[in-house]
Amino acid sequence: MNLNFALRIVFILMFVSVYSMAQTANRIRGVILQDGTKARIEQVEVRNQRSGQMVYSDKLGLFVLICKIGDTLQIERIGYQSQKIGVQNFTDVVIHLKLTNQLREVAITSKLASQNFKEISTAYSKEKGIFYGGKPPIGLLLPFGGSPITFFYELLGKDGRRVRRLNQLAKQAAEAEEIDRYFNDLIIQQAVPIDSGQLEAFKLNYTPKLDKLKKWSDYDRANYIKISFEEFEKKNQPK
Repeated sequence: MNLNFALRIVFILMFVSVYSMAQTANRIRGVILQDGTKARIEQVEVRNQRSGQMVYSDKLGLFVLICKIGDTLQIERIGYQSQKIGVQNFTDVVIHLKLTNQLREVAITSKLASQNFKEISTAYSKEKGIFYGGKPPIGLLLPFGGSPITFFYELLGKDGRRVRRLNQLAKQAAEAEEIDRYFNDLIIQQAVPIDSGQLEAFKLNYTPKLDKLKKWSDYDRANYIKISFEEFEKKNQPK
């Protein structure tokens, strides 16, 4: 076997290997945050443009989607700028979404994200005449003393829907902020010798639900972090 023939065989095998990897579907996990904050965003639409498969992020901003190398993910959420990301590998991804101009009508300050969303919702409601947060009481439909026009405007109109979404974002941000009180970078680093560059990936996979965090003692929380970190290290050991 001459050298040129051998090199051709090696090249063909490498090409077949890379092609096979590109054609193999696998799960990709991600977390979606509001840009410039630690607030996680729920109900974000994540769509695989090739397959058409779509999922929504959960209350912790997490999602899991089947895809292949080379696929493109379309990330969209009302109130945020849409974003596209290419799938280059199957490692966990952290996506930062920026607010649209609509949500910047009220100045975003260094306040907590939940406070900002509440102020935006209040200002938008005042401007658009939304009095019940987009959830009007059924009593408005009464023939005497009611206001059916207000009821249907808030329940079915676009302004009512936007206020409901803003209030939902405020609630979700408040939950993320409360989780951060019990499970943040400092608390994790005090419990285990984790590298700062690994923190986001660790939190992506091991952030507990808020109801658990509230029940745990400091010992319970530290023990959970240690056990989770051991598992995290094993999964991320070089193969």
